[in-house]
Amino acid sequence: MSTSIITAFFKRRIAQPVLNLLRQGMTPHKLAVTVALGSVVGILPALGVTTVMGTALAARFRLNIAATVLVSYLVHPLQLLLIIPFIKMGIFMFGLDDLKLTLDEMIAMFKMDWLAALNKLWIANLAAVSAWAILAVPVGGMLYLTLLPLLKRVMPKPATTVFEVPEVVEIVEAVPEHQV
Repeated sequence: MSTSIITAFFKRRIAQPVLNLLRQGMTPHKLAVTVALGSVVGILPALGVTTVMGTALAARFRLNIAATVLVSYLVHPLQLLLIIPFIKMGIFMFGLDDLKLTLDEMIAMFKMDWLAALNKLWIANLAAVSAWAILAVPVGGMLYLTLLPLLKRVMPKPATTVFEVPEVVEIVEAVPEHQV
């Protein structure tokens, strides 16, 4: 019973919206850019800003806003998994004091001096966002370059219209001989 509920949920909430995007007539290039941008924005280590940032960037680059936000939501579990590695990378890059990230240590930090704890967490978060910003363009570019050939192979080819071009012979024959 629970397997059928999970399968139905997956089809309704993930597979069907993605298939609808593929059927919208987006080119492989636009879809690859949309997925790459949504993925990179979706792992931004600042909770609560991915939707606004994804919407703004999609509007700026004239991409499908709904598709960009959908992709950022789909990679949201990666955002949660990558917050601590981004914080550690940012602390290392900027040579900051090591941050104790266990729950007990954080509770102890807040009990001792909650303003100092907030300040330390704020700086660690800024360092994490900086580390993300440094990695965002190369990771997004690699994701785009990986997705583009796959999408070109998978997506349906757009219907091309064949125009008939009048033959040159007919045009030349229509001109009287004394004008040639």
